[in-house]
Amino acid sequence: MSTFLALLCALAAQRALEARPVEATAPLVRPPEAHLVPLGELRANPGAFLGEDVLFALQFHQLDADWDPYLSRFDPARWVGVEVWADESFTWERAVFEHPFTHLYLRKGGGFEPLARRAHPYQRFLAHARVREVFLGEPWLELLELEPLEGEVGEGTLVCMTRARALLADGQYELALDQYQRAKSAPLPPHALAMLLREIHETEQAQAEAKRKSGEKPDKLEKTKGEPKKAQ
Repeated sequence: MSTFLALLCALAAQRALEARPVEATAPLVRPPEAHLVPLGELRANPGAFLGEDVLFALQFHQLDADWDPYLSRFDPARWVGVEVWADESFTWERAVFEHPFTHLYLRKGGGFEPLARRAHPYQRFLAHARVREVFLGEPWLELLELEPLEGEVGEGTLVCMTRARALLADGQYELALDQYQRAKSAPLPPHALAMLLREIHETEQAQAEAKRKSGEKPDKLEKTKGEPKKAQ
């Protein structure tokens, strides 16, 4: 088992004990001056939004109590750091999983601090933030409001996706498809489900091509799988 997969399995077991239901909160009303922009796009061009209000969806990772504020206003004594992944990113990609966005800050004692402290990893939110500074090529954001969103890509999905891809790389198509179907059973957000269905389709195509090259007919192969081997 890979280190990445082992880490996901350990996290899944821990979070199962800590799981909490999604809290109902008042819908976040979009401020008329706020820009609706994906977090990835905001990070790619932060200067265009300096001083502006922005709305974006995110996947919660964890809170951070200690960081280097450099010359920014975000002193750990007065702010809570919030580490997140962009909602449009797929956390089953190792590079995404290991590099969450870390320059999002919530004022201590603010109205949304309790909600942030109760959030669990991978929980999705709609965030209202303000781009206070641009430093080291990244936007430094003040988090103003949070609204929970339905669906998430949790540890169970990440484990199944990681296993499916490993099995696919090894040519074990049926086992890979089984893992993909397990991942599909979770309440995924639409964009994650669309990507999962795409990988299922590509795996089915690869399986059909492998059978064609081996000269085996799919219907014959499925039939012989259930038949006992003849005695030699």
